[in-house]
Amino acid sequence: MSATDSDLVFRDADPSEDEELARIMYNAFLPIWNHNWFQCLTSPLDPIASTATPLTPLQTRRLAFYRSWFALVRIHKGAVTLAYTPSTTNPVPSSTAPDPPLFTTSPSNAIAAVVLLLPPHARPSWSEPLIGWRSGLLHALFGLGLRGIWRVAVTFEGNVERMISEGLKARNVAGGDQGNLVMCHGCVRNPQWEGKAPARRLFDWAIRRWWTREREAGRAPTPVWLDTSIDEGVRAYEEIGFEILGECAVETGADVNGIKLEPEPTGEAKGKARKRSRQWVMLRLPPEEGKSDGAK
Repeated sequence: MSATDSDLVFRDADPSEDEELARIMYNAFLPIWNHNWFQCLTSPLDPIASTATPLTPLQTRRLAFYRSWFALVRIHKGAVTLAYTPSTTNPVPSSTAPDPPLFTTSPSNAIAAVVLLLPPHARPSWSEPLIGWRSGLLHALFGLGLRGIWRVAVTFEGNVERMISEGLKARNVAGGDQGNLVMCHGCVRNPQWEGKAPARRLFDWAIRRWWTREREAGRAPTPVWLDTSIDEGVRAYEEIGFEILGECAVETGADVNGIKLEPEPTGEAKGKARKRSRQWVMLRLPPEEGKSDGAK
């Protein structure tokens, strides 16, 4: 299924495109503090120009982390979606040419954004080691080392679990259990694409399509939740109807991009890092029948 919105085409991604999409996700998350902090970096990683680019060990481990996200979503039969700019080479699907062009040649700068959605009861969990192994997620986590695993599984995810549980219970949503919700497992804009809000627009389309399919199957639409670690993301998600359920700060001992500093930052540098190193969990509720869902 595909759809068009002004200058973009939205559609499901083919599994053959996952490697290129993982590369785009890698590049998109390079400046995000928690991804660098998870990897205990002491200097920034370089972008990956294409899927044929030789990689350093650190780049390889980081890319494996994102590959596992795509594998996990596909194992759970979630949604892997992309937005692209139509052109003569990459036309809009039609009745005469229904099959979309596949982006298997890297770099694919026509791709504007990528969004991953996990269905209810499909969140990554240590209680499902087989799925963690099949998706490559366990291997990717072990590649972070003990300190990185602690930062991901205990500090960061611990904060997420606490905030989503408290927020849902306070609003009496989904029985207070995030497992009853759809989860956004990734929403990124291709850094090489120039245009307005492609990830936000793709995300809104993916959610609305998910709800339409649930209604067509005779089920009530499921609320969608996410966690984010940048305030720009918070503002973008609010534009499509999300509300903040919880927020907290994380002491990282790193700079604003999550890069470890020696010695640890103090004074103004520490204040900037503390302001930047924050987590949020957010929720979007389906609209009541006949009413708008509040997305702008």
